[in-house]
Amino acid sequence: MPLSSILKKQEITCRKVNAMSIPWQFFALAYAISWAMWGTVLLRNSGLIEVPGADALVYAGAFGPCIAGLVCAYVEGRARSLRNLLRGILAVRQTWQSYGFALLLLPGLMAAGTWVGARFGFHLSPASVPMNPLQLLVIFVVILMFAGFGEEIGWRGYALPRMLSVSQLFPASLAMGFLWSVWHAPLFLIHSTVQHQVLSGRGIMLFLAFGICFSVLFTWLYTNTGGSLFMAILFHSVFDFASIFLQPLASELTLGIFVLLMVPPTAMIAFAWQMSPEHK
Repeated sequence: MPLSSILKKQEITCRKVNAMSIPWQFFALAYAISWAMWGTVLLRNSGLIEVPGADALVYAGAFGPCIAGLVCAYVEGRARSLRNLLRGILAVRQTWQSYGFALLLLPGLMAAGTWVGARFGFHLSPASVPMNPLQLLVIFVVILMFAGFGEEIGWRGYALPRMLSVSQLFPASLAMGFLWSVWHAPLFLIHSTVQHQVLSGRGIMLFLAFGICFSVLFTWLYTNTGGSLFMAILFHSVFDFASIFLQPLASELTLGIFVLLMVPPTAMIAFAWQMSPEHK
């Protein structure tokens, strides 16, 4: 589906590029909500304050983008904008190629990265999750709620189409990837998170590169499924679920290998965008 048709469905018009036309209010609110929660955890961990049950805020912070997106959409156009934003959750009728991309690409790259990492002496730690199918389903549903709905209603549901209304596909993806990566910054300082495992200058730069590649893949999926928010939620959730077992953020080595494997599909998409007038 042409990009113009996707934007038209959400009643978003293409605008002249300027700093004020980018949805800064969304990014500011998403950061403020999430960082307030994660900052509370950091203060508790430092012994500066006592907050019973503060560990739950690590997970609650994932809903910052969702809350920000819903608030900004409501302020922008009340119930009509909310309906336009959430309509994409129902866009489940997609091609088998799109489902293959969403379900298999990143797990496949992670599996390949694990195999390559083993050649360099990396070995997976036993996953501390139950292997019972019903329990795994519950874990996936929890990830779907937090990583999927909690993040993607904001990032891809609200922010991305508005970024695409003022920028071309690749620059918009770069900006989204950078802002998404920086949003995770407090998590690098919280010991219970996977981001803390790569807390170093090199690890942070690798995470930023991962975020940008991740964003390009997201944008391709979003624009090639007619703006399906459902597919974005599924794509993110499958990645987080597979990460429990394949552990791409277990070390700088595994993250570096994973990023290198993400570069070819990212470059292919960027090249296709550059060559296609429809996607410029």
